[in-house]
Parts: sequence; structure tokens; C-alpha cells
Amino acid sequence: MKKTFATFFSPGPTWITGKTSREQLCWTEHAEFMDKLFEDGTVILGGPYADYTGLLVIVEALHEEQVFELFQNDPFVVHELVRISSIHEWLIFLDARHKQ
Repeated sequence: MKKTFATFFSPGPTWITGKTSREQLCWTEHAEFMDKLFEDGTVILGGPYADYTGLLVIVEALHEEQVFELFQNDPFVVHELVRISSIHEWLIFLDARHKQ
């Protein structure tokens, strides 16, 4: 059974401070990668912090290692624009998406 994970990313050595995510190298490839994960339901929510000091992606996966492996092919990770700083299994108690 899939679990929900909060995946936190921090800027890597090639992240250009002062630029938005869309202005970084490999943006198009990263967006295509993330769009596929969103379309297949793996990524539930994702995006940068408003000040672009990091990113948060909510993922459904079987285990933490699967989340780590999944993002090893993300162009932002491959080209060291971001690094996974932590992955936490998240127990969701309140979810308005499932309200009746």
C-alpha cells in the first residue's frame, strides 16, 4: 500500500540565486519529468517556496527508498540544481480533497 511522503529539496551548487525555478538551467526537462509524475499520480503537490530557498514535493510511494530513487532521474537533481535534504513519511489527518 502506498504511503505519503514529504520530500524537501535544498539548492545545489549549480542553483543560481536570485533566479526563479523557471529561469534555472534544465527547467524544461525538469518540468517534463515532474509533469509525468503528476499525471500518473505519484506527485500529489509540488513547488518551490515563495522565496526560492527550497522546494517541497508531496509524493505517494511504497517506501522512502522509492522516493529517493525516483528523484535520482530528475534533471534538477542530476545537474545538481537541487538536492534532497530530507524525506519524511507524512500521516495526513486532515485532507479537504476527500471531504464529502
